[in-house]
Amino acid sequence: MSDTKVKRNVKVEIIRLIACMAVIWYHVRELPWKTNGELSETAVFFESLCTICVMTFFLITGFFIYNKKGNIFSDWLSLIKKFLTQVFVPFLFVVIFTIIFHDFLISKDTFIGCIQKFSIVNIFTSLYDMLRYFTVIYLPGTAAHLWYVFSYAIIIIAYPITRFVLTKLPKYVGYIVLVILTICMIVNDYYLFFGNPTYNLIFKIIHKPIYYSAWGHVLYNDILKKYVDGASLRMGELREPVIINIPMFITALVIYVITFIALFLTQVNYYLTLNGEYVYTSWLSLYSLVLTSAFVVMAYNINFEKFLNEKINNIIYFISNRTLYIYLIHYLIITKLMPVGFQNIFTNNRPNIFYHLAYYVLYSLFIFIVTFATVLLIEGIKEYISKLLFHKR
Repeated sequence: MSDTKVKRNVKVEIIRLIACMAVIWYHVRELPWKTNGELSETAVFFESLCTICVMTFFLITGFFIYNKKGNIFSDWLSLIKKFLTQVFVPFLFVVIFTIIFHDFLISKDTFIGCIQKFSIVNIFTSLYDMLRYFTVIYLPGTAAHLWYVFSYAIIIIAYPITRFVLTKLPKYVGYIVLVILTICMIVNDYYLFFGNPTYNLIFKIIHKPIYYSAWGHVLYNDILKKYVDGASLRMGELREPVIINIPMFITALVIYVITFIALFLTQVNYYLTLNGEYVYTSWLSLYSLVLTSAFVVMAYNINFEKFLNEKINNIIYFISNRTLYIYLIHYLIITKLMPVGFQNIFTNNRPNIFYHLAYYVLYSLFIFIVTFATVLLIEGIKEYISKLLFHKR
């Protein structure tokens, strides 16, 4: 969800938007366990379908972040500055909002009531614990989704080492490192799904998102740029690009389908062995990495430029530029609207896969539109206040 100021690639921006919708889809999903304690395989199916959500952003980050041409240290400082100003500051505002207005968001208190109970000590205590332990677990539940920001921060912190391994050392060294980490990932996932979940500490030695972003770099530079973008160049001549690279698309589709079936069956088995306990397992697993990679390859192989004009491209860029802010506040809107009970119309009363699909598509789109409109409203208020302050000066 990071903002990139490199030359715009409409295919990447469309992939980013799909991932943003998948994040919303994931957060409005029905949990795999029904109220009567029985497994809902339909819910597991849709949960497996949207496991590409967060992983896509990690891969896209790796697409561009390590391709900079300047000095590693100066580029690192630039990335840190960009992260602090463009990501961490709005993140901090949302965190403070959730601390103050958590009870309002979960409909236990009024907006004014939350302001009246406002405690600066409570805010500083929560922020201190958050920064000290580098996690959101000390924040209200309405801020739980913001863990992504810390994962992205870890990618930035490790940037010099990761970029050095990927771009300065011989390529085979980077490949060897990725193979070793993939083996660790397989062991980690095996124990997470089939054994003792505490074994997932194995992979915390090298934080997962760093690995994901590194794989995104390899995927983009060694596969997509070479075999998709470069496919229109032959013998130094520019050829008219095709609408879709069919062989690569079909290969990615087959990989996606096989992996999806394996994930679905594993998830069903996993939930059945937990006696009703719900644990997040899929969206940071090797399953998700393979699924997301296949999805990205499929989407990137479609030449959207063939049927999108400049005006539509600009609209895509305009919305895509705001995916970070949509991510930051969409869960607050979902939480506030949850008591309305819209979900029950499609999930509890009519447990049919087509009604579930209608719910996910329509409700996710509704949340996306409301969130996007809220982002534009906040931007307008911010711009208005800035003009007032500037005018006073």
